[in-house]
Amino acid sequence: MSQLSPRLRASLERVPDIARAAAAQAMEEGAQEIVDAMRATVPVESGALRDSIGWTWGEVPAGSFTIADVRSGKNRGRQYATLRLKIYAGNRDAFYARFIEFGTKTGTPAQPFFHPVWKAKKAAFRKRIRGAVKLAIKREMPNG
Repeated sequence: MSQLSPRLRASLERVPDIARAAAAQAMEEGAQEIVDAMRATVPVESGALRDSIGWTWGEVPAGSFTIADVRSGKNRGRQYATLRLKIYAGNRDAFYARFIEFGTKTGTPAQPFFHPVWKAKKAAFRKRIRGAVKLAIKREMPNG
C-alpha cells in the first residue's frame, strides 16, 4: 500500500473546514433567497409581518416561530451538520404570523406564505449546499 503524499494529506486535512465554509455560504445565500420569496408572497397590510420574516444562525426573535430548521448535513458521522440556521416569521409586533399562515378556527382563512415557498425551494436549497461543497473541495484538491 502506498503512502499519501504530504501535499495530498494536507489537502485532505483541510476538507472539513473547506466543506463547512462552502456550506455556510451556500446556506446563507439560499436562506436569503427563500426569505425574499416569502416576503414577496405574504399578504401585506402594515408591513410588520413581511418585515418579520428572516433567517438566523442563532435563536429566533421573541414572539416568532420557526418555519424551517435547516442543517447542512444529515447528522451522520462528522459531516458538516454542525451548521444550522433557522428561517422564521413573526415577532412581538407580528405575533399573528401563525394565524395568517394557518387561518383560525373562527373563520379567518389561511393565507400560506411560507410553507408553499419552503416546499418549492427546499430541494434546490439542499442541492445548492451539496454543489457548493463539492466544488470547494474539487478546487482545493491537488491535480494528479
